[in-house]
Amino acid sequence: MKTNEPLPSSDKMTAHPSMQEGETGPKRSDSQPKTGRFLLLILFAAGALCFAGIAFYGIRSRAAATERLQQTTQSSEPAVIVVKPEKAPASISIVLPGQTQAYIQASLYAQTTGYVKSWKFDIGSQVREGDVLAEIDTPEVDQQLNQARAQLNNAQSALHLSESTYKRDEDLFHRKVIAAQDFDTAADTYHGNQATVIADDANVKRLEALENFKIVRAPFDGIVTMRNTDIGGLVNAGSGNALFTVARIKPLRVYVNVPESMSDNVKVGDSAELMFSEIPDRSFAGKVVRTAGAIDPNSRTLLTEVDVPNEDGRLLPGAYMQVHLSTGASSRSLIIPQNTLLFRSEGTTVGVVASDGKVQLKKIKIGRDLGTH
Repeated sequence: MKTNEPLPSSDKMTAHPSMQEGETGPKRSDSQPKTGRFLLLILFAAGALCFAGIAFYGIRSRAAATERLQQTTQSSEPAVIVVKPEKAPASISIVLPGQTQAYIQASLYAQTTGYVKSWKFDIGSQVREGDVLAEIDTPEVDQQLNQARAQLNNAQSALHLSESTYKRDEDLFHRKVIAAQDFDTAADTYHGNQATVIADDANVKRLEALENFKIVRAPFDGIVTMRNTDIGGLVNAGSGNALFTVARIKPLRVYVNVPESMSDNVKVGDSAELMFSEIPDRSFAGKVVRTAGAIDPNSRTLLTEVDVPNEDGRLLPGAYMQVHLSTGASSRSLIIPQNTLLFRSEGTTVGVVASDGKVQLKKIKIGRDLGTH
């Protein structure tokens, strides 16, 4: 009986090891959070040290830059670039836009009324002075001329009769055969017929002049630049419509507007060179032949004429080009770069280095603006 009953102490002995195992488990889990917090503290401290190093480097670099800037601004002798002015040459070339024009140009109008019978030259044709350009048929003027000539013949016949009567009555009057009144009547008729003949003759000459206008001729050597008529076309005297336009292009005129600041240096006889964009491989020589002698108040320029020989006829009127004018320069003028100018309220100045090495600002007067100088 006693040997089969369970012992109480054996139960306690079996429960005790389990309790020891339970006690050791909680102690291991409490050490893991402590290790994580320690790593975070180490990372935070390292980041703080890096941030402090970057801040220290930035502040030190900024302080060094500020110190260099202060040293530069506080310097009493700033560095400057010095250029030497050049003496102006004997002649300076200026470039201005220009336009060619015919040396002589004339529009030919009809001076009589009729129909175009024929024309001989079209646009682009070379003509000589006196060449027939067109012929006008004027039947009405022809009949008026015939009538005027008949009236003139009639008046001349009446004049011859009255002259004979006047001479005869003059002889009879001196011999006291007829009265003075009869002689005065014959003299009056004679003088009246003289006036009639003069008037009729003038009318015949007027119509003959209109007949001569039936032939349209070239007034000078040149080229036909416009034909505004055709065969059978009606033309009226003084209608205002030109039949032909003839232009002389040998030589050509080139008109240039020279700025007022350069007008004193442009003289008659100065040489010029013409450059055309459509003829880049060639330049054409010209010469200043005249100026307007007055400044245009609207554009403040001096109108200048340059003549170009144009013997080969390659240049055409109305073309645009660049004109290089070679003008004289003042012996007192100097050439300096454009970037040396200082524009101030008191005027244009430049910095001049004196003998003591110091820079002085001096006022100047701009004679010519050549672009970069």
